[in-house]
Amino acid sequence: MSKYMKQAMLLSFSLLAAIPGPVALAQGATTPAALDPSPVAPADAEVDTRRGIMTRPNERTHILANMRKYLIGLQLTSQALAADDMPAAISAARSMGSINLYEVRLRFANAAALEFRQLAEEVHHTFDAIAKEAQEKQDPKLMLSRIGAVMKKCTHCHETYRLQDMAH
Repeated sequence: MSKYMKQAMLLSFSLLAAIPGPVALAQGATTPAALDPSPVAPADAEVDTRRGIMTRPNERTHILANMRKYLIGLQLTSQALAADDMPAAISAARSMGSINLYEVRLRFANAAALEFRQLAEEVHHTFDAIAKEAQEKQDPKLMLSRIGAVMKKCTHCHETYRLQDMAH
């Protein structure tokens, strides 16, 4: 197994660890202990200190759908890098770029909502830069490194903000 494949597997397992609840792996697949990510503090609704972003149901649905697209894009990128398929990895990174910027304007935009929006835009633009750099340099290890760095922004966002439904 190449070192790039191992790095892609680590990224994939890290993504799976971020999904709440049980995750079905391929038959017979296991998460190697060496690749097991650090434990994350348990989510407890009673002590959730994340900053709330008030959303209407359609806004919430749109934002969450976009986050799921990120997970799919990261999965496709990881699989492509593991298969030494740079064109597919670049295409997957582009799919998460600014081409996917959505125009959700929060009705009661507070400071947290504006920060959230800015961070989302940064992530989209970062994926544009990752795809461009990968196209130019054709370096899978560098691409994995850049993806790891942008995932820190994803983690920061999920640790800092939570979507809240507006009262009707």
